Amino acid sequence: MSKVVKKKQQTNTFGYRLHNLALSILATPLNLLAIAAHIMWSTRRLRLASLALVVALAVTAVFRITSLQPAADYLLSSAHDISRDAGFRVDDITVEGRQRTQRADLVSAIQVDSHTPIFALDLDAIHHRVRALPWVGDVAVIRRLPNILHISLNERQPFALFRDGDSVTLIDRDGTHITGNHLKKFTHLPVFSGQGAGLRAASLMDTLEDYPVVRNRLVAAHWTGERRWTLQLDHGGAVHLPDNNLTGALNRLMDLEREQRILAEENQAIDLRLPDRILLRPRNNRSNRSSHSGHTTASHMREAS
Repeated sequence: MSKVVKKKQQTNTFGYRLHNLALSILATPLNLLAIAAHIMWSTRRLRLASLALVVALAVTAVFRITSLQPAADYLLSSAHDISRDAGFRVDDITVEGRQRTQRADLVSAIQVDSHTPIFALDLDAIHHRVRALPWVGDVAVIRRLPNILHISLNERQPFALFRDGDSVTLIDRDGTHITGNHLKKFTHLPVFSGQGAGLRAASLMDTLEDYPVVRNRLVAAHWTGERRWTLQLDHGGAVHLPDNNLTGALNRLMDLEREQRILAEENQAIDLRLPDRILLRPRNNRSNRSSHSGHTTASHMREAS
């Protein structure tokens, strides 16, 4: 008899726990909704804003039919007015990350008036306009309720200058053109030229990191024949690099620089295009190559020993 009673008590205990668990699962979302409703309804301003949001959502959900669009626009505008009166309006615009972007250009791109209903803002349109500014690489546009529009900028960093004929523009590391105006402060940057040079500039500069003697004297680089670089140095000299095995050619140049300091000579062209020799000549003299022997015949050219 005692065994039966004990088993019945265990069954009742299990059922009680299961019942409580079910109530907890069901009650939790209901409690959260009740808490949210209580917060939203706690003050007059929040009540008005909540009502405006409900109306706006209802309008968006119901008035999808083209013929009802004017009515939907009117109701949506009314909902925005209610939210604005409740304090949900643009009272301040904060900007983070602006260094080179002109303030006037940014204000013109944002195109938001004071006291505009904050829920009426088209964040995608603002993002598109700000993103189109020359210095802006990326941007985040955020509502900070109840009354702040926040703009976070990630500006492009000047990397080099790019010359195309008589036109010179500032580019970033990716080769993206930033601006062609107010370039005096960037004259210390190297100038790249040649079709496709902007896209390859970062790769060349990364390679030259291991050759500071060359990099520190570099003032310009031309992408020649869409296959190789010609470097212009600060004392008027030039370095002709080969199509491939760039590091091998630069290593040979450094070996000769340690032995003879050939990079110190002004207006000298250093030709590294041949794998087994380095040719030196005055900068402005062009070499002539014999089509039969393949040897250099220019009188002013010499092979580095």
